[in-house]
Amino acid sequence: MKNLVLFTVLCLTAGCQDAAPPVDEAALAAVTAGALVVDVRTAEEFSSGHFAGAINIPHERIVEGLRALDISPDQPVVLYCRTGNRSGKAQQALRTEGYTSVSNAGGLEALLQATHTELT
Repeated sequence: MKNLVLFTVLCLTAGCQDAAPPVDEAALAAVTAGALVVDVRTAEEFSSGHFAGAINIPHERIVEGLRALDISPDQPVVLYCRTGNRSGKAQQALRTEGYTSVSNAGGLEALLQATHTELT
């Protein structure tokens, strides 16, 4: 009996670890309002499928990329990657450079689920 309980707890715990964290409400609201959506994954990852309407600027070039596109520091921008890690780093880099309306949507799968959309 103890083994069955332990097995059940382990299965439930493992399932929770695989679940993507929910998309931040501010990021979701910004996407819905028409913010610029930026996929900060690699070009190869982007070409394998991305959020509809997103542009691709790898996270290590995010500041230069938005400047090259003449994106105003107060324009709403939503970032995402595979898990939210790279988009978090990109968000921090942009905030350091004075971008004030940048949201991290986290991972692509969570963003797709939250917006009820599919890969393009």
